[in-house]
Amino acid sequence: MKSISPAPAKWHQQLLISLYFSCLFVGVGMHTPSGLFSLPIQSYLKNSLHLGSQSVSLFGLITAIPLYLSFVLGLIRDTWQPRRMGDRGYLLMGGLGLTATYVGMALLPPTWSTLLVGTLLIALFYLIVSTASSALTTLVGQQRLMTGRLSALANFVGAVPVIISFLVGGTLAGTGSLRSVFLLMALISASLWLQAFWRSSVIFVSSSAPLQKERVRLDIRLLFQHRAALLAALIWILWNFAPGANTATYYYLTNTIKLTDAQYGQYQAIFTIAFCPIYALYGLLCRRYSLRQLLFWGTIIGFPQLVPLLFIHTPASAMIVAALMGVMGGVATAAYYDLLIRACPKGLEGTLMTIAGAGFWVFGKWGDLLGSWLYDHWKYLPCVAVTTALYASILLVLAFIPHTITEDTEEQSTHRAEEYAGV
Repeated sequence: MKSISPAPAKWHQQLLISLYFSCLFVGVGMHTPSGLFSLPIQSYLKNSLHLGSQSVSLFGLITAIPLYLSFVLGLIRDTWQPRRMGDRGYLLMGGLGLTATYVGMALLPPTWSTLLVGTLLIALFYLIVSTASSALTTLVGQQRLMTGRLSALANFVGAVPVIISFLVGGTLAGTGSLRSVFLLMALISASLWLQAFWRSSVIFVSSSAPLQKERVRLDIRLLFQHRAALLAALIWILWNFAPGANTATYYYLTNTIKLTDAQYGQYQAIFTIAFCPIYALYGLLCRRYSLRQLLFWGTIIGFPQLVPLLFIHTPASAMIVAALMGVMGGVATAAYYDLLIRACPKGLEGTLMTIAGAGFWVFGKWGDLLGSWLYDHWKYLPCVAVTTALYASILLVLAFIPHTITEDTEEQSTHRAEEYAGV
């Protein structure tokens, strides 16, 4: 099919695009490995199966194995798509798989092995739907010259399932009933395979026909020669490595600061909510300021994000610091995702986004395991120090990003419009 030249979306098209992706981001976000079911499982492993911090981190490391190879599914998506459905076909397959898995876990006893296998399957089917979602976001963002606004929307609306997960998940963790959690998740997962039947020419603006094998080989060689794409993925990985941000923080706050599981869920919800107004602001900033400016200042503000946790002593102060940390990280998160969308070579929307996703999960889980090891041996201070140093190193990587990718605001660049069109 003939390529469609990128053009800004009209206001009514923007509304439809926003509605479609809002539903999609919420539906997909509910099933991330850190989604609603995650905290109840983490609490069950800690309190009912009496696992230590390293054992809980190791469980997360193992159950994320499908996500480490997510770039393979991205390549498959860019090579082949279900006849007549394209990315919607992947939403249908993944959504049905999630529903079946949750129902099976609700019917089986919650042993370590059952939770392990079930969570592995959830990660696999989540990977299918998230690959389709990320690729479609990139494609529409480039075609409609709204990479910054879709980045802001993805992060803003994507925060909704995270907030729900921590608030509801923290409450459900206190009940100890995993069966009700899995039945609720099965019901929620139906939204994904139902959305697979929603088709609009405003959103699906270009060909979804399978690519020829020769073109795939050429494009992959191009990807690894595309400095901006690889550096964008590296920045995303560094931002999410964070040894001190997950299990180490959970044990620090619950054991040292004495938060309950429900309070920890509230802490995480406040942290996520605090990002939201910054994401909304980014949707305006990306049209006024160049991406290079937003990347630099977002990193400067965000790299000491975990430092305030060292100065808290009560659950109440933890909630205040959670809000501060969310504000500090908002611009950086939106700008890094914006960079990923801008830097993606045409025809490899699935591959690049899943390479970034694979890096996110591989380094995120290994970072979590490193944080747990540091916490068990030297408590929390080294976790914060290592995380802060890694965040600061992003400033060095930014210096090597080509100016053609970041020199302009969202809709200004003729160079990028031609690249998106394949000119």
